[in-house]
Amino acid sequence: MDDKYLMENIMFGSKVINDLYMHGVIESSNERVFVTFGKALQEASKMHYEIFKSMETVGFYQTENVDASKIQQTKEKLECTCEDCACEEE
Repeated sequence: MDDKYLMENIMFGSKVINDLYMHGVIESSNERVFVTFGKALQEASKMHYEIFKSMETVGFYQTENVDASKIQQTKEKLECTCEDCACEEE
């Protein structure tokens, strides 16, 4: 196993943990549970970001800027074009 493989697996595990904590927050039965899961989610999210930044620093996770025209094309493709729905498009 190489470092990239290990970091990818740590990142995946972190995503799973964040997802579980998020569901704990939105399905909380009372304020105490809500606050507890919220704090756990915040800490797990910080750790996830640190993992991402570490991977990015060594070149394991690369991001790129997207041209504004591609963003506009995607937006137009996803916009509602129907006339009879209740989506408030005019």
